[in-house]
Amino acid sequence: MSINAPHLSGRATASVVEPEPTEEDYRVLFDALREPLRIDMIRQIGNVDELPCTALDDSLPITRSTISYHIKVLNHAHLIDVRKEGRNYHYSLRRAHLDRLVPGFLERITTG
Repeated sequence: MSINAPHLSGRATASVVEPEPTEEDYRVLFDALREPLRIDMIRQIGNVDELPCTALDDSLPITRSTISYHIKVLNHAHLIDVRKEGRNYHYSLRRAHLDRLVPGFLERITTG
């Protein structure tokens, strides 16, 4: 039995072509970003590689359940990844997805 593993055989790997964004992709994105608080959350998550949930608890003037709701919206829009470690969650930005939909947006909100 032969396994076709390009990284082992020396052959070049094929690049994955992302599908063109759909109208639904944009609707979900802009629906998620219409809330200024979520843009602030994106900014905080985008300024680091991974943000622990406690950092949002400390920096936002809202309850944990409200933060959880907004995280769920951002996750549904494929803007963040959520990783669970023990009892805590860690959030990271899906930069490639956001850059594909709105090039330059992340740089504008995370600098200055």
